[in-house]
Amino acid sequence: MTPYTAVIFTNHRTDHDETGYTAMADDMERLAGEQPGYLGIESVRATDGAGITVSYWVDHESAAAWKLEAEHLVAQRVGRERWYDEYRVRIATVEREYAFVRPIFHLALPTDWAAAEQSGTYPLSTRGLTFEQQGFVHCSFVDQMEGVANRFYADLDELVVLHLDRGSIADTLRIEPASDLVDEQFPHLYAPITTNAVTSTTMWRRDGEVWVDPPVTTDRPLG
Repeated sequence: MTPYTAVIFTNHRTDHDETGYTAMADDMERLAGEQPGYLGIESVRATDGAGITVSYWVDHESAAAWKLEAEHLVAQRVGRERWYDEYRVRIATVEREYAFVRPIFHLALPTDWAAAEQSGTYPLSTRGLTFEQQGFVHCSFVDQMEGVANRFYADLDELVVLHLDRGSIADTLRIEPASDLVDEQFPHLYAPITTNAVTSTTMWRRDGEVWVDPPVTTDRPLG
């Protein structure tokens, strides 16, 4: 990978003046995005006022130029006067990175998936309901798959597990309760599944009285 620069801003907010802070932070994020060399930003704050913001830049020079940008200098001064008890800025070069994205799956009947491979689109939401009828596609995290299989597919002996590409479904994905009566959060897709959003498939066969051990580590790549 090509190394890049991370500006790590750890801070602790004062507890007596919130006026204008959110608007200023939003303006600075927008302004940073307009600067040469900007790659992105992440920010989180705890309820006790502690926070961290990390901005990413193609190199140290881009990060240094951002620090000296006129509107940013004003925001830094106002922050010291009104909003921060303390802060620290660290500049780092990122040479390696690792990532994890919680995988999302959909359980399909083999015949339904075979038809989708021919058409390019999987039209179902769940067993017996199309996307058009339901309005979204039911999906599962790995720890939910056994429950879904035993509730809706207990009379079957074989399913196809569709492994979905989080990048391809990001714009239509919502994590929300399955219904008004169920608090558990499930992934729902507000668009039909297309075959190019499926990274791989796995056959899941029921060997006993109930569905157990979803085979989500033995993928069969498409194509």
